[in-house]
Amino acid sequence: MCNDTLELLRIKDENIKYINQEIDVIIKGKKATVVNAVLTYKPSACYCCGVKNEGQIHKHGKRVSRITLLKTQGYNTYLNLAKQRFKCLECNGTFTAKTSIVDESCFISRCVTQKVIEEATKVKTEIDTAEDNCISPSTVSRIRTKAANSLRIKPFNCLPEHIAMDEFKSVKNVTGSMSFIFIDNDTHDVIDILENRTTRFLRAYFERFDLKNRQQVKTVTIDMYEPYVRLFRDLFPNAAIIFDRFHIVQHLNRELNKYRVQVMNEYRNKKGPDYTIFKNNWKVLLMDTSKT
Repeated sequence: MCNDTLELLRIKDENIKYINQEIDVIIKGKKATVVNAVLTYKPSACYCCGVKNEGQIHKHGKRVSRITLLKTQGYNTYLNLAKQRFKCLECNGTFTAKTSIVDESCFISRCVTQKVIEEATKVKTEIDTAEDNCISPSTVSRIRTKAANSLRIKPFNCLPEHIAMDEFKSVKNVTGSMSFIFIDNDTHDVIDILENRTTRFLRAYFERFDLKNRQQVKTVTIDMYEPYVRLFRDLFPNAAIIFDRFHIVQHLNRELNKYRVQVMNEYRNKKGPDYTIFKNNWKVLLMDTSKT
């Protein structure tokens, strides 16, 4: 049977085989296109007990699911997918074939879900998004809420062994002039973002973790800010304090430039090109000598 229709619908699962299609089928009071297909394959193992399939898993009928696809030519489009059922003679368990085009126990294709999430960035109501994607407004809200929750920083109860911290300018409505971020220095995952970077606020925050947990922290990477050094040595007594190399280079450059200006000013009122040379060629002092 020809699978050109499936290719046009961007259905790339090779285990799905096209049967036929129906045009102008009335579904929910609207004309729709319905594609009929079957999903079947030979499972490598039982999904219930995990036994390797060496003849113990038999076909056990089919279960038809109507999956919502993206619209085609302005018409609602559905896939009537007959999913193969299997029975394991080892555990007497039954299970259904799985496909990459839709999540398990879901009837909305992943393409539709992705489009709903992408349209959240546009000036568009949930009702309009639902109408354009053949789903209900409540489904649109549920999809976006799930996507937002997956991006939310999860609460945590313990600190990693290696922490990196820095401050940054965030938004106007935070209590402090700068905010504070710290990450797991092994995985580079963000642990938390704090609205205030003052030492008093940070001490209260980190003292929520018991001393035993704080003693397990091995390294803390921070910038060269003396109040932070004192604070984190006190909070993490067993941790080695590591200065971020970016801030080390920044500090060295600042001191070198300060000395350059000092020497340059000694030639300000003297004859000769020395003053101009020091003023215009400041980049030369910062060049990597190994690359010159």
